[in-house]
Amino acid sequence: MQPSNTLTRPADRVEFVDSLRGFALLGVFAANLLIFSGFTYMSDEQQAMLPTATIDHVVHLLELIFIENKFMGLFSFLFGVSFWLFLDRANARGAEGVSLFYRRIWWLFVIGAAHGWLFWFWDILRFYALWGLLLPLFLRVSNKVLLGSALFSAVIAPALIGGLRSLLMEPAAPSTALNALALETFSSGTYAEVLRINWLYDWDMTLSISQIAYQVALFGRLLLGLYAARLLIHADLERHYKLFRTLLIAGAIIGIPCNILIAGRYLDSSAAGSFLMPFGRRFVAQTGYLALTLAYASALALLFQTSRWKPYLLMFAPVGRMALTCFLLQTLFGLWLFYGFMPGPNLMGKIGPLWLILVWVSGYVIQVWFASFWLRHFRFGPAEWLWRSLTYWKIQPLRLAARSAV
Repeated sequence: MQPSNTLTRPADRVEFVDSLRGFALLGVFAANLLIFSGFTYMSDEQQAMLPTATIDHVVHLLELIFIENKFMGLFSFLFGVSFWLFLDRANARGAEGVSLFYRRIWWLFVIGAAHGWLFWFWDILRFYALWGLLLPLFLRVSNKVLLGSALFSAVIAPALIGGLRSLLMEPAAPSTALNALALETFSSGTYAEVLRINWLYDWDMTLSISQIAYQVALFGRLLLGLYAARLLIHADLERHYKLFRTLLIAGAIIGIPCNILIAGRYLDSSAAGSFLMPFGRRFVAQTGYLALTLAYASALALLFQTSRWKPYLLMFAPVGRMALTCFLLQTLFGLWLFYGFMPGPNLMGKIGPLWLILVWVSGYVIQVWFASFWLRHFRFGPAEWLWRSLTYWKIQPLRLAARSAV
């Protein structure tokens, strides 16, 4: 099945996708702040020494239950949706959509590699590009095969890999020594020293079987986004009201208990040499992550259909339209606020999740303001403009007064 040759969806369909993408970046920003701030690298003893440690524990637990892996999953899901939309628009202009898409993700890989290798190794963009290479292979498969492949990749395959990792006796996370080295270097090291630890940590994760599980789960969400785009993009949201309501209820009923079990470490199993317990833990984790991701997306789809909530949800749309720019700006903001080599407050390891709430909310409000202001004068965000110009190998009109040549 190929995207249609004519665009038939109303404008609010794209507005919903933009709003959902902006909402996803809200959660991604919250999760990433725990890494930027150094809280992720801190030992339990170091976290306990923070002045807000008691409340930090509660806030962190809530973040693990409701945010961690759910919003990055939503962001990945929307990459699959965007793939379908891109082909749709390309075909409507008579362009060869697949070859153009490959050019587009090549440049996304370049941007992501520069971001990950020169600034922050937790970059996800390069992996979207690498897994995106496989998306065109699923264009002609049936919806049933596509959905089955998505669910297998998102849930079953990571669980199998988790069990295999245990049999191979691989540690579940980077060593305590590496985390301590990262915390020390990022808080007080020079840029060259930060780069060294960036690459060291990146290489450690790249060689990890656990990272394979994460990557395969990511690909499953890309496929699920492609599946959803096939079904929903050219149909009114109202026609799928019952589906969204069902996904919201089922996602919450399944997702919240699963995430509580994982966040509370009730299913934690560090016993190496076994398969069943690590498999079961990863299965519950991925099921919970995916269930809440779908519940969030469905909740926004339902609210978007109401005149009361739609204007509020549209406030996320400017950030969604400038998702690449805002994602990169979040990194610059995080480096400036926390890292020692930047001329900023250097808060690495000094504040916990409670104070990060203030940073999260205020930082995202600034992003909404900036994106809204920018898009009143320009067609694309600066990173989107560069990406688009590289894709078409032609300078794209940027100001709204200019007439698009593409």
